Amino acid sequence: MLEGIKMGSIIELKNKLDMLKREEKELFERIFNVFISEGEIEIPHTFRSKVREYFGDRDEHGNIIESEDEVVKRLKNQEVIRILNKWTGEGSLFNCLRSSKPGMKLGKIEEERKKVFAHIEKARINCDFCEAEKYTAEDAFGRVKGKYCITAANIAKYDAYNGVIIFKNHNPLEFSKEMLFNYIETAFKWFGKVHEYKEEFKYPFLMWNCLEKAGASQVHGHMQVLLSTSYYAKVLALRKAYQQYKEEYGRDYFDDLYKVHNSVKLAYSNENVKIFAYLAPIKEKEIIIIGNSVTNYFKEFIFKTLRCYIDKIGAMSFNLSISMPAYDDEFRYIARLVDRGSIFKSPSDIGTMELYGNSVIVTDPYTVITALKEFYSK
Repeated sequence: MLEGIKMGSIIELKNKLDMLKREEKELFERIFNVFISEGEIEIPHTFRSKVREYFGDRDEHGNIIESEDEVVKRLKNQEVIRILNKWTGEGSLFNCLRSSKPGMKLGKIEEERKKVFAHIEKARINCDFCEAEKYTAEDAFGRVKGKYCITAANIAKYDAYNGVIIFKNHNPLEFSKEMLFNYIETAFKWFGKVHEYKEEFKYPFLMWNCLEKAGASQVHGHMQVLLSTSYYAKVLALRKAYQQYKEEYGRDYFDDLYKVHNSVKLAYSNENVKIFAYLAPIKEKEIIIIGNSVTNYFKEFIFKTLRCYIDKIGAMSFNLSISMPAYDDEFRYIARLVDRGSIFKSPSDIGTMELYGNSVIVTDPYTVITALKEFYSK
């Protein structure tokens, strides 16, 4: 549910920046560039009724509550905000017309959940992961068994050492805090096994593609783990930005990135875990969680964020990654989470703009951080 008290809006970002103290604004501008422009369109009379049907605001029963004139007036001038992270090269476009639209109502979330759960239940038939020890491959050093999961080798590997953390529970959306902790702890045991087996493999990476829209080939709950001989390209780019920032300013990039988001009310912090709704998200509702190590607090906020996504926001297909330092390196533990949209909507959420231009974002990050803060406070 993306309703309730809002902390603000991306539409108001320029005003928020103007209200910052000088040192806060300088820090913001050290990391981000913000460009604001306005696009104008003319809508012919022959198209107005369809435009109202496509873009008119609706009530809880699905009835359009705006006139043609009101919808056309809203569409005529569209403010677009483009945000660029100067250190990582990540950039996003927010069309304020799109970003200001309300999110999924509670009733719609329950309706979607029933359909998703029915889809998951149907996938139990002939599910290999439900009998993992019979119908999955294992690593040369064997399997790692957790209380709520077991490892397998990915039969079509991304990289030389690519394992699968298969949940005992078929439904990937039904997990407790204890279960999630066990999945992550089992992943770290797998990293250790690989490193013992082949010492040169020392760069860990964990990811969770939840359901088909997020790239999962199996509905049954599972994460993937990789241990490589070097950082993966995007982690390496982030590490380079971290190092260059430290060399140039003598400061910690991730601390300053958090401070920038906190200054514009997009952040939350607890027990050395820093959380924010990212200003240059790669896709919808991106949340970044940063810790110095994988403490229980770090795992707990991953759990709470996922449960908020699933139970309150209605984001049931998602991508989660945890990048981390190599065995002989210093770096942060960084969890990133994005929503991939409804599994029942056929259009992809990623197109040419995301691949080769800028990410195009619909959801206002202020709506996301509001939902999270309300959920965290429970």
